[in-house]
Parts: sequence; C-alpha cells; structure tokens
Amino acid sequence: MPPSETITVNETIVVEAGETFDGEGKRYVANPATLGDGSQDEGQKPVFRLEEGATLKNAVLGHPAADGVHTYGNARVQNVVWEDIGEDALTIKESGHVIIRGGMAQHGSDKMFQVNAPATLEIINFTARNAGKMVRQLGGSTFHMTLRIEGSVITDMNEAIFRTDSSTSEVTMINSRYSDVGRKWYNVQHVSESNNFEF
Repeated sequence: MPPSETITVNETIVVEAGETFDGEGKRYVANPATLGDGSQDEGQKPVFRLEEGATLKNAVLGHPAADGVHTYGNARVQNVVWEDIGEDALTIKESGHVIIRGGMAQHGSDKMFQVNAPATLEIINFTARNAGKMVRQLGGSTFHMTLRIEGSVITDMNEAIFRTDSSTSEVTMINSRYSDVGRKWYNVQHVSESNNFEF
C-alpha cells in the first residue's frame, strides 16, 4: 500500500522523551539543502531524533533520507519503512535499549544500522535487503553491544549481517531467514543461533 502523502522535512523532527510520533503511513523526505542528500557524506542530519523513551511508528522514509533516525537512549521503532537508506537508516548515538519491530529497509551502499555507544539492539520481524552490512558497531570501538535478531529476513548484504571490532560484543539470531549476506558475522566472537534458514 503506497504512502498516503509525502512530507518534505526541512528540519529534524524531534520526538521528545517518552513521546510517540505516529507517521500515519505518510512518507517523510529530507530537504537536501538543510538535512542532507542521503549520500555517504558524513555530518548529515537525521529526519527523526528520538529522545529517551521515545517511539516512532508507521512512517515511511523516502529518498533522500539524509541520516535517517538517531536515537538518544531507549527507543522503539515500529513499522517504519526505509525505501532508500541514505547514509544510515538508524544510528544509536547514546547508550540505550533500542527495539526495531516490523518494517523494512533497503538500498544502502554501506551500513543499515550504526551503533556508536554501548547498547542493546533488538530487530524483530524486520526485512533487510541490499546494503553493505545490516549492523555496524562504530569502527575501532571496543565497547560492548548486544544484538538480537528474531523472525527477520535478511538478503543481499555485501559484507556481513553484523560487523564489530569489539571482542566482547555478541549476537543472537533466531527464527530468521537469510541469503547472500557476505561473511555473515564479521569479527563477531560471541554468536548464538537457532532455527535459522539459509535460502
């Protein structure tokens, strides 16, 4: 079902602590002049910024998506579709427990989800396709992060599902399907898997 309406976002939409932003199925597109053009240029601004305990749901991010979604603390992302990832779909900027449930992301030349602080990231019932990697812990960082993937479909990753430079970070993947995902776990030393299917 195509989005009902396209909204051009001129400045980052901030979802305040504990609040919920319901996109109502509308498409949100960044103004390239103020937020960024969705390329791999660093320093682009997010379309959405989620403060501690915020929820973003029922939104479509179209092209360009600038730097997608930034989270600061615990956050929930429900039924969000990234039609074109842009720089990154979502970046964890400060420590927290981030849950991505439902939705889809596609067409990223680099990473889909970037983790820049110690965090727990849960990805549930999600479809990920056509990117460099699904999850990337900040390059060169050694902090601990926990990744849990459940009930998801992951296809066409050039490099890996998860790449880290930390010897303590861990991943659990259950009840998921995947194909053509590169090295799958790139430098991940703690892996738990059950009931997954490669197709």
